Amino acid sequence: MYPLSKQENFVSNLDRVREVSPEVATAFRGLREAVDGYGSLDAKQRELCLLAGFAATRNEGGFRVHCTRAATAGATLADVEQVVFLMLGTSLGLAPVVEALHWAQDELG
Repeated sequence: MYPLSKQENFVSNLDRVREVSPEVATAFRGLREAVDGYGSLDAKQRELCLLAGFAATRNEGGFRVHCTRAATAGATLADVEQVVFLMLGTSLGLAPVVEALHWAQDELG
């Protein structure tokens, strides 16, 4: 089982899908496991890449979950902050970067 957010009462998107269709949630989890097993990136690199995507789409739940997973894989708060700052001026403006930095500090600070 993967760790989730440090936030109390956190419900992941996958948990919400599971409430409606356990079969779809199980299939999605299987897909994610297959994707994680593909290629040469280690767990820390994969999680940092995912954080960039979650920041770019302003997906707070996914970002928080994967902050925790990134830390478990060896990423530091500074690593996550750098990933967020790399998005500044490429995919994100200042406000979403500040928002993602806040999420990272909540989870890892």
